[in-house]
Amino acid sequence: MQIEYRFFLDDGRDLAFVVDVDRPYRPVQGGEAAPAWTRLAHCRCVNCPLDPAEYPHCPAALDLDRVVSSFQKIPANTRANIQVNTPDREYAKRAPVEEGVRSLVGLIMATSACPVFQELKPNARTHLPFANREEQVLRLASLYLMKQYLVWRDGKDPDWDLRGVVKEHQELQQVNQAFWKRLMSVYEGDANSRALLSFFSVSADVAKSLDEQLARMKNVFYSSHEA
Repeated sequence: MQIEYRFFLDDGRDLAFVVDVDRPYRPVQGGEAAPAWTRLAHCRCVNCPLDPAEYPHCPAALDLDRVVSSFQKIPANTRANIQVNTPDREYAKRAPVEEGVRSLVGLIMATSACPVFQELKPNARTHLPFANREEQVLRLASLYLMKQYLVWRDGKDPDWDLRGVVKEHQELQQVNQAFWKRLMSVYEGDANSRALLSFFSVSADVAKSLDEQLARMKNVFYSSHEA
């Protein structure tokens, strides 16, 4: 399954990125060069379980290098026509590049070989570009509960209270903090930094105040009188 992002900038530039949702990790070997910032040991996440012998480079960093290098000199508020093509439909929006980069970065990290981000793989398979905060939280909780239903069907103990969601996003926060340091040690582009901060803030909000976030979803299911 492949998802394509295209950024049509007003100056004529056309930036295209194709994300293979089911791609394997491809370690850098032999004479192939990879930027130093992508090495696993560079600003390594404190909760990273990967073996450096098998993973000499951070999988998410390798996957993101072309994206962040492409946008490092583009201001975040630069407007562009952004088109996203999936196997089933197309999305298009006139928006600041920051919004498109945030969505693209989220897709890439969720489908990388990073074991912490693997929990978000189901979200990536039903990728919704340009999702707002309400849509992000709603999809996150819905997919997690679907997983718990399948756990229950298999005769195991489901987590209906969503405690696992909080734990997962606490782990993601640790990755986000380390990845921010990793990226900013090399790239300081406005579009990159603002897009990453926006993407990372979702994990921070879920980890700190999931109940509050979900309480705001009542308006989706009830009328104002019922809520």
